Amino acid sequence: MKTKLKYLKTYAWLFITSITVLISCQDDDLPEVGDLPDLTPPSANFVAIQKEGTTPEEDFKIYFLTNQSVSSTDYQWEIPENVTLLDLDTDDDVTPSLTSENINLEFPGEGTFEVTLTSSDKLGKTSTITKSIEVIEPPKPDVPDPVLVNSDFDKLPKSSGSDCTCSGWINKSIGDQGESSSGNGGSDNVVKFDNNEPDHLYQEFEVIPDSDYTVEIVTSFKSPTGGSFPSMLELRVLAGSGYTGGYTPTYYTDTVDFPQDGFGYSSISQVEEAANNLLIQTQANPNDDGYITYTYSFNSGANNSVALFIRGIGGPATGGGGGDFGYNSGDEEIRADSVTVTATN
Repeated sequence: MKTKLKYLKTYAWLFITSITVLISCQDDDLPEVGDLPDLTPPSANFVAIQKEGTTPEEDFKIYFLTNQSVSSTDYQWEIPENVTLLDLDTDDDVTPSLTSENINLEFPGEGTFEVTLTSSDKLGKTSTITKSIEVIEPPKPDVPDPVLVNSDFDKLPKSSGSDCTCSGWINKSIGDQGESSSGNGGSDNVVKFDNNEPDHLYQEFEVIPDSDYTVEIVTSFKSPTGGSFPSMLELRVLAGSGYTGGYTPTYYTDTVDFPQDGFGYSSISQVEEAANNLLIQTQANPNDDGYITYTYSFNSGANNSVALFIRGIGGPATGGGGGDFGYNSGDEEIRADSVTVTATN
């Protein structure tokens, strides 16, 4: 019995000693802030997207910078001095700053610009990325060719009166209508500016502002008579900005729908006002009665509508065989076979 008690005491002492050793090996110190590794440190990143808009000549300078950083709570952007921070949402009360999550920038023009983003977290860890943004003005879309009705001067119905190669080209406020004629290998296929009359062509058409265009007209002069008043053909492109106040052009597609009066230009003084003219060209008699192609160029300026006005000149201002408009063709007939306007892309 004594021997069993001795063994029990020995086991108890060994157990207590083991527990004491284990407890004494424990570290009572807890980790301080920052002692543990940051398993998800910040990673800075962003994308720059060029704005697309209705005014590409200006919108191409604007970029939206979208933050794609991860594990980040705070941000700091660095931009070049000549780049502007934009507020594109003026309806809110938020003023954009270089510490905003996302920013919008306007660059001064084409070129390469470096933008830097530093992102950080609440543990004080940071990540920085710098990207080069190449600003390129996108190519302008092709300008469409204007639409002229009856540009080949076919003999077609008018809104009133008999069919005429001048159909679609009449403005009775500024001249007499041209006359149907034949030439250049066809029949009833050209329009004639009769001698000693104020014959004309007039048509309004749509253009794209600040675009270049080419006018091509095919004409023929009768041989000179040797008189005192040689005929000439004058071609003008008239600005829509010179239209009568309050006038809005209508672009008809069928000659029978064209009115013959009441257009944007209603007087010769209005036509001859220098500020209203985008192009003035005069053809003299080439001493060749063949059909010759003439080509001219103009820019539409700020206009989205213009008018093409063509008339015979060279005769006395009054006393001709037609209406009194302050001009007349000279001694020779002139014929036009076609006229086209194309965009210069």
